Amino acid sequence: MPHTHTRRFGIRHERAGDASARFEQDVDPTIAALAPLRHALATWLESREVGERARHAVILATHEAVANAIQHSGTAARITVRADAEPDGLTIEITDGGAWRIPVIPPPIERGRGLDLIRSLVTDATINTGAEGTTVRLHQRRYV
Repeated sequence: MPHTHTRRFGIRHERAGDASARFEQDVDPTIAALAPLRHALATWLESREVGERARHAVILATHEAVANAIQHSGTAARITVRADAEPDGLTIEITDGGAWRIPVIPPPIERGRGLDLIRSLVTDATINTGAEGTTVRLHQRRYV
């Protein structure tokens, strides 16, 4: 699949796609990269005819997972976001090359609600950690 370079801040190697293509972007580990990512993901989800409610939930869950990777993983490498539309729903994977830090329990009052938010927005959310980094996998069953 051809790569196109965009001028949107924080997005590198955006893959041009059609309605049947996978969404894939490499995102700079900066907070400023979140808005362009949300916009690009929204456009892709619309092309997949994902309903408004599911679209907003998936965008917010993805935003939160990427924000967590930016703020907590310690990676200087880009974060990869991939999404596939399948017959049973959407699958989104957010992968970083950083180190997982065990959350503080109970979390501080002003922080620590991201994983709970993600889990409340999508049908299923899993986190896989290892020496190579962390992958958050989101699945949303009903997306029409």
